[in-house]
Amino acid sequence: MIEQTLTYNTPNSEQILRKINQYEFKRIWKNNLLKNQKRLVSGIFFLAMAAFMIFYFPPFGYFLLGIGLIYIINFFDYFLIYKKHKREFENILIKECNELKENSKDVIWKFTPTHFSFKNYKSEYKYIWDEITYCILENQYLHITASNFMTFILDKANVDKDNLDKTIQYLEKKSKFKEIP
Repeated sequence: MIEQTLTYNTPNSEQILRKINQYEFKRIWKNNLLKNQKRLVSGIFFLAMAAFMIFYFPPFGYFLLGIGLIYIINFFDYFLIYKKHKREFENILIKECNELKENSKDVIWKFTPTHFSFKNYKSEYKYIWDEITYCILENQYLHITASNFMTFILDKANVDKDNLDKTIQYLEKKSKFKEIP
């Protein structure tokens, strides 16, 4: 059986770009923010223990007070880092949307027996299948990661069912494919 080449276009708009990038930002920071909330809870716990221990065993109480304050300070420091990155992300996204308005072209996805290629208004990528490290299928998005640093995100709503099924079959054969419910 000869493998076919699968080529299709997906629309490129500001709304799609914002949706995908905001989803990706939330996904990346989700675990970090959960860990940061644990810092706050730990800080409050140590401060409460310190308040109790200062009356009964002052040296240990002051030690717990110090640990609690360190946790609280780390929580606020990390929260400020998150806010800084969120502002930087918003600025980059606004710049990207402005560039997209000037150069609005469809995204071209191409799956061949030898390689995967992606082309949008500002860049073109081509990877042999050995460089595709993994693919993840979620409820709404298909993530294709190449060389462990480049991620291509396909919004399933922008692809007809037939092309999506063929794409998934291609990726199941050619890469490390994982489906997340």
